Amino acid sequence: MATSTLALCAGQTIAGGLDRSGQSTSAIFNEPGTASLSYGSVQPSVTGTDALGNSYDVAEDYQVTTLSYTGAFSDKLTYALIIDQPYGANVSYGNSPLTSVLGGTMADLSSDAATFVARYAITDRFSILGGVSIEGVQGNVSLNGLAYQTAIATSAVTSAFNSVLPNVLPDLTSTVLNAALAGSATAQAAIDTLYGPGTFASLAAQVGTAASTFVSTGGYKFAMQNDTSIGYLIGAAYEIPDIALRLAATYRFETEHSASTTENLLGITQNGTVDYVTPQSFNLDFQTGIAQNTLLTANFRWTDFSSVDVVPDLLGNDLVNLENARRFSLGIARRFSDSFAGSVSISYEPDTHSATVSPLGPTDGLYGLTIGGRYTHKNINITGGVNYTWLGDANAGVAGVPVASFNDNHVIGVGLKAEITF
Repeated sequence: MATSTLALCAGQTIAGGLDRSGQSTSAIFNEPGTASLSYGSVQPSVTGTDALGNSYDVAEDYQVTTLSYTGAFSDKLTYALIIDQPYGANVSYGNSPLTSVLGGTMADLSSDAATFVARYAITDRFSILGGVSIEGVQGNVSLNGLAYQTAIATSAVTSAFNSVLPNVLPDLTSTVLNAALAGSATAQAAIDTLYGPGTFASLAAQVGTAASTFVSTGGYKFAMQNDTSIGYLIGAAYEIPDIALRLAATYRFETEHSASTTENLLGITQNGTVDYVTPQSFNLDFQTGIAQNTLLTANFRWTDFSSVDVVPDLLGNDLVNLENARRFSLGIARRFSDSFAGSVSISYEPDTHSATVSPLGPTDGLYGLTIGGRYTHKNINITGGVNYTWLGDANAGVAGVPVASFNDNHVIGVGLKAEITF
């Protein structure tokens, strides 16, 4: 039971932010000569409505596959090669952008990574870890609908206005212009007083023109080509094999990327480059035997999504805009016979209490339950599991303004893992 039966892809592929695999390095603790293949299929149901009465069903099904192999250079030095898809997003608002606040908005992000991690046993209880990963990321984003039409048109007009403004005058903010467009007499008067009579009327006409152009040109489109970069990890572990106890900590440094991009906005097509990072993260994994044939497991993962900023040149705003993710899980595994063991685990991600979240990730926090079983025959292990996750309610917002509400959503995941030791 030294290897937890709770390492099921069904539960690992449902996490906060853009997390998909959880970036586990648990394969490094397998017996040398062990190869494994994990497959998870995830079926989210993320539905919501906007103030105009439009209904949305935005999350698309996806699959995650993980491959690993564990080997040894010597009795004290072992290694593992892990191939996974650490980050991803599949969100699509299928409604008409002419009659709904978010229709036509979508995000399709994919990634692949190969990680080589080595473990050196200082003693029979203490070991240190280190590794390097090669990570590729690519994505496409579209922003559309009435909410983005207004927000982007206002932002574009504000930026153009400020670019020709004399240095002696303060910049106009989108917040003030939005208030004026919403009918605030105070904001309208402030604009005309500061920048000259008739300025607000001129800006309002420009926003109307920009909004019409936004609609006729299909909204905002962003394509980011694949960029492959190298990242690093370090860690340490403490074990007492007699009671199947293990405490392992792994820290991954953020990985820097620079990708070629193409943007389409207001009839302008612009090629450029965007610099961003995939986040630093910390995994803490614990297990211990608590009775004969019974194992307790606990896991924690922190991901620094707040440091992930993707700001294209033409748009000038962050496309990611996510809070940090914290994931906790606790489980029990029980061996019922030499060939079969079962497990149950719960997972939790606290909500961020944010007034609004990105429409590209319109949930906040989660609770999950995973039930699994493991069959062993000689040198082969087959593990399967089912996960049901309750997703936290959230208000999707554009420019900090709530535009759609998402409530009572869930995810169903199934996973299968085959493991063989040669």
